[in-house]
Amino acid sequence: MTARYASLVSRALALLTDVVILAVLIAGTDFVIQQIGRQILSASFLEPGRCPEATEWWRLRTYLCWGLPWVLPVVGFSLPPLYRVTFWAVTGQTPAMALFGLRVLRADGRPLGLGTAIRRMLGYVACAATFGLGFLAVVLSVRRQGLHDRIAGTVVVHDWLDRPEHARLASPAARLER
Repeated sequence: MTARYASLVSRALALLTDVVILAVLIAGTDFVIQQIGRQILSASFLEPGRCPEATEWWRLRTYLCWGLPWVLPVVGFSLPPLYRVTFWAVTGQTPAMALFGLRVLRADGRPLGLGTAIRRMLGYVACAATFGLGFLAVVLSVRRQGLHDRIAGTVVVHDWLDRPEHARLASPAARLER
């Protein structure tokens, strides 16, 4: 493993890319909800007071009419933490982190588990509570750890040079050729 810790810029770019991915996912969820509402319930599902009467024995249209307006806020609130925690725990990187060649590891170099990923997400909340000042600790730390990294005991490293297909680029002879 290289000990090249990721900078604030590369981490911010990955974070912004993740935000775009999440926005597309949430917008797609909104589109699906709108289509379900229009096809099954007509346009009245956005106004729960205008939901159809429960004439069928299973009341599916009524339940959908009352439940669909709550889907988007629930998805919008729960998807970002679930997205991050799941990717961190399973692969050690979100899709945007993979795009930028970043990986989050425990401070001792081991992969994150579910508990560490949850602690890191709680650290994100702490950074937000400090109005983003917790992220500025990345600039001040030798290991480039933000508040969320210190809470979880994690580091973010560049992992491109750890892959076999990039081994030639990591060799001293290849550096001299460039």
